[in-house]
Amino acid sequence: MTTINKTLDTLDNIIHFGLDHLEIFWTFNYEEELFNKLDFDNSNYWELEDYSFTKNEVPKYKYKIIFTKDNYSLFAYYKWDDDSNSIIKSKDKIVIYSTAFKLLSYDEIFYFLNGYFTLNKCFRFDVCVDINIDINVILENFSELNTGKEYKKQWKIETRYIWDSNKYKNKRQVVRIYNKILDITEKNKHKLYKNYLVEDFVTRIELEVRSELAKNISPLEIFNNETLTGIFKNYLRKHTDLFNANEIENITLYKKPEKAINQEEYQSTLYRQQRRKIFVWHAKSIYELWYCPVRVLIWEWLLLDDTKKFLDRDIAERISEIETEFKRENYLRWLRIQKRNSPNNDISC
Repeated sequence: MTTINKTLDTLDNIIHFGLDHLEIFWTFNYEEELFNKLDFDNSNYWELEDYSFTKNEVPKYKYKIIFTKDNYSLFAYYKWDDDSNSIIKSKDKIVIYSTAFKLLSYDEIFYFLNGYFTLNKCFRFDVCVDINIDINVILENFSELNTGKEYKKQWKIETRYIWDSNKYKNKRQVVRIYNKILDITEKNKHKLYKNYLVEDFVTRIELEVRSELAKNISPLEIFNNETLTGIFKNYLRKHTDLFNANEIENITLYKKPEKAINQEEYQSTLYRQQRRKIFVWHAKSIYELWYCPVRVLIWEWLLLDDTKKFLDRDIAERISEIETEFKRENYLRWLRIQKRNSPNNDISC
């Protein structure tokens, strides 16, 4: 086994770290003024600032608007169709492709999103690290990849998955590990990754955070590599020590589901609990006076119907007799103790 004794912030072999894909539920602010007034029937090519955009038909949605720059697709706006027969309902969303993160800075991407869309919840985001080390060496630094881990092969790219890759079965997170140079070659992305092609090896480790966890972080926090590092570390630490030594604190996106509480029901429960405490306190006071609180309840017939089926007043009378006998015996015992302790033994029964 080849051990890599480096960390995320000092590893000389890391050539890239950051966001690679992002999906957010946002609404386009100028839909009425722009999309609904454009004549898409006669022209399918329009411009918005530095971007051109086209309208496309996609299943389950009314349409998809793709924003491009220099012939690269960077963003896509999906307009949800409320009349869709889809079992799984969705909302309007904006997708930021990996190409956008390759060609634009975080500030440029956020400027475009914040300028034209209304902020909502994250639906998915991918964080990746590219390392110029052979994938076989990288995999040797991961724990045994068995349960919940799988291989998938597409073209020549063999990808190692951690956790279930099926997005319908697993809505939390998945890790992909694959040969990035092969990926570049197969997808014909040579122009975008010229600096990668001079390397002998480039291995990508990619964390995809899915809907159940992604919704728990604000889109504003996404554009921060320190935050992304904490998230990346947290979900890789059980499988590899490569990133554990980094001083940035692990960040978990899991939040315990909040149970909705009916205020009236809560007040009623609180009131019952307080009354119960008072009742128990009174019962203890009665017990300390050598009275049986249970007998008092039976004698007063303060019982639920289900309890009455098993008890009657005869039982209460018998408890009363036992109680009287108990008090008499304790009283006699007390007198005997006092007599022994009295110097004149003049205490009579």
